[in-house]
Amino acid sequence: MVKPLPTNCYCIERLVSENIIQTLLEIPQTSANARIQDFDSMVHQKKKRIIRPQRLIVAAILEACRTPSVQHWIMVKARLGYDTFWKHMNELVSHGMMNTLNDGSKTLYAINESGLNLLQEIQSALK
Repeated sequence: MVKPLPTNCYCIERLVSENIIQTLLEIPQTSANARIQDFDSMVHQKKKRIIRPQRLIVAAILEACRTPSVQHWIMVKARLGYDTFWKHMNELVSHGMMNTLNDGSKTLYAINESGLNLLQEIQSALK
């Protein structure tokens, strides 16, 4: 009785490295490795995300803060996660590009003049 071959990527790679697939299917080694790499790229292609450059993230935050906004709305407008938002927001506030305004229990963030200058520089560099 012949056992069925496993179908996940790691088992296939192991079988290729041990030359089991080549002997069973009579496939040359280079051809089998190329097929495994093609299979791996097809599987992981759906998981890939578009990675934005840092300057585009900063520009999105500054653009979202043209009017004073709370953290949640800036994150929504700039399409950022919590960690990424705070990483860039802390840098912008510490470098004096943003103002923080306290409105009761809310903290509002607004862009100031130096932040507007930075935003214009980033937008002109992108064009």
